[in-house]
Formats: sequence, C-alpha cells, structure tokens
Amino acid sequence: MYKARTSLTFVAAAWTAAALLAGAVQAQTTFDMYSYWLMPQGLVAQTVSVRNGTPINGEHCFWRGTLWGNTVALQGDPSVSQYDIFVDVGGARLDYWATFHGNTYRPNAELEARSSHVFGAPFVWVNRNMKIGDFVQSTMLDKVLDPNLAKIDHSGTVTRLLTVDAHYPSWDSPAPYAKHWDDVLKITYYSNLAVSNAKEVYYLAKGKGWVYFETGDPSQPSKVWATNFVNKAVATPTLPWFDPFPTPATYPGFQNTGFVPNGYFEELKPGAVNGGPVSTSLVSWTGGSNDVVITTDVPYSGLGKWKVCMRGSNQQGADAVADFAITSSFLPVTPGKRYRLTGWLLRAQSTDNVYLDFDDGRGDGGNFADGQAMAQQVGVWETRSVDVTVGAQTRGVKIRCVRDGANKGNAYCDGIQLQRLD
Repeated sequence: MYKARTSLTFVAAAWTAAALLAGAVQAQTTFDMYSYWLMPQGLVAQTVSVRNGTPINGEHCFWRGTLWGNTVALQGDPSVSQYDIFVDVGGARLDYWATFHGNTYRPNAELEARSSHVFGAPFVWVNRNMKIGDFVQSTMLDKVLDPNLAKIDHSGTVTRLLTVDAHYPSWDSPAPYAKHWDDVLKITYYSNLAVSNAKEVYYLAKGKGWVYFETGDPSQPSKVWATNFVNKAVATPTLPWFDPFPTPATYPGFQNTGFVPNGYFEELKPGAVNGGPVSTSLVSWTGGSNDVVITTDVPYSGLGKWKVCMRGSNQQGADAVADFAITSSFLPVTPGKRYRLTGWLLRAQSTDNVYLDFDDGRGDGGNFADGQAMAQQVGVWETRSVDVTVGAQTRGVKIRCVRDGANKGNAYCDGIQLQRLD
C-alpha cells in the first residue's frame, strides 16, 4: 500500500484465484470488513518495522470524509501528504483507486520508490460483508506517474487479488515485538499476480486496522508491528498533483489523468540548450515568441534545474510586448468541477503583471470564467494559486504563464500543478 510500491512486470499471470484458494474452508461467519480495515479517524498506530534486524519507526492512520465528490478513506500517516485512496461505494464496498506519493519535486534517484499510481478502473478492495475464503479479483490498467516530469512513466495491465484467509478470536504477533490482540482477521493482497514478490499480508484487529504487515518486496519495509495506538489530530489531506480518477473516456486523445504535463519543465526536446525557445525546446509547451525561453537562471531549491523565462525589454534582442508560455494541447478535466491552479512565479519589475491562468477561460467544449494566480512580490520566488470552476460543457483546458503590463523585466515560472477540488 502507501509504504509498499507495486512492481510492474508485464507477463502472463501464472497463478489463478482458484489455485490460490484451493482447499479453503468456507466458514459461515460473515465479517464487517469496514470494522477491521478502517481504523477510527484520529487513532494513530505507532509502528516498528524490522528488516535485517534494523528497526524503522513509522505510523499509519486513516482520514475519512468527502473529497472529489466521493466519500473517501485515505490510508497514510497523520500528515496526510501521501496515501492510498479508497472510495466508499454506498456503504457496500471499498474501491481502491490510486496511490499518491506527494507533490514535491524529488531527485531522480527517489523516483522509482516514490512514484504515484492511478488505475484505469478501481480495484474492489473489500466488500462490506465477507467470509473466510471469499476473494475479490480483477484486471485493470495501472499507470505509474513520474512526479518530476509530470507524465505517465509507464503503464500496463495487472491482475490483482485479495483473499480473506483466517479469523482468530485472539492472536499474538510474532517476536521480537510480540503483542496480544483480540478478534483478528488475516487478509492477503496480491498487487500483481504475475510478480512473485508482489504480495502483502495484513493482520487486522477489529476497531484498529492492521496491527501486523508483511510484504514480499525486499526493497520495502516488512514485518511491521503496531506497538501502540494514540489519538492525534489528523491534518487536512494534501491534494494530489493529478486527478485520482480516470478522465471520462469520451475525451478524445485522453492521456494524462488530469495533470499539467511537464509542469516542472524538466523534460526537454533533443538538442535543447540553455536559452532556447520554449516552442522548440520544451516537451508539451509552446511559447508566444522566441523571447519565451528555457533557462537554468535564478535557481530555487525544490523546483529542479529548468524553468521558463519570459524575457523583458532590458534583455538584448527582446521587445516590450506581452509574452506567454502555454500547454500545447488541452488537458482533460471533468465538466463543472472546481480546480486549483498553482505554480511558482518570479517577476523582476513591479510594473509587470506575471500570472498563471486558463488561457482566458477558453476551454474545449465550452468556455468559463477565468482566474489568475498573480505574482505579488518583486525579485523573489513565490508560490501562487487560484481556484476556478470549469464550464458545465468544458472537457479540456489549457494552462498559461503570462507576463503583461509594462513588459519591462524578465519573468519566470516553474512547478505548475492542477489539482481537482471536487
């Protein structure tokens, strides 16, 4: 789950649910799976993980509420800045839609372990009522997202399986952190049946969630014990940089799951050089003129190497007209929903306006009232945002960074994200 990355190896599944469950004894007792899987909000498990004898401290919890127009349960830690996304479907089942690993730009070395996942269709995590021997299994598209380049890194079809294995009226977790628990269910989750180590085992204590966890992935924490439970204030969830639900299939050319492609401007076209025009240098973006360039000037921690610069009239070869960079194609959105556009801006002159917008509200399928995330300061990087509701018929939007007004100085933008609010 949020601590364990799913490896993707696209080969034919060697196992079947029938084989995995052969000989399972069908018990007649029906269990309310919500009361085992979902720990109460505000109850936080303090956990210890041992891999090769080395303790690793951590904690987990659930946040529950309404997001994106759905009743959700987010499994993560109390910061709620990275989590698995479950949707409560009519109180009858929990659907697993995505894994969010944070909005922060990270060095490339961290990408593989921290990539987010979005599924082409949800995996039914549990039905509300299940018995020993019950299982859920389905096949779906898994998209692995690269947060630095803001793109789908790779994708493929995977078959997932969850089995309800056993019930223990009382259960002792194994040494060295042995704990006694009452009323425990054991479930096993196979995140990809084609990969032998893509297996996770959970022991769920009723009213507390999982109290013991193992994974077959040697790169991830395993044999995780809950050593204590405490009550803590749980933060408001951080909204992902991508839409956690698939964009309606009716959108032509749908590719990106509702995010700003190449929003950190780190994916360059072959032959691109420092100072080169955006239109010929930057993947997924177009510049309004040759004065809109990519550059490594004015670096800022956390934003990566490259950024967009709109040159002002005090630069040789530039002119004193408004300039902009704009996404090359429409980005899919859900009609009638609210979105938050956020990015980092820097302006050199107080007489210039520097901002992000939705191309004056020109949308694919219908226009809407635009908004601007406007720079307020001079000579410093600042993060700015604006919330906008797209039109009832709007299926796609374009994102711009703009410098207008006096157009006398350089302006920069970077780290652009679009987050769905409802």
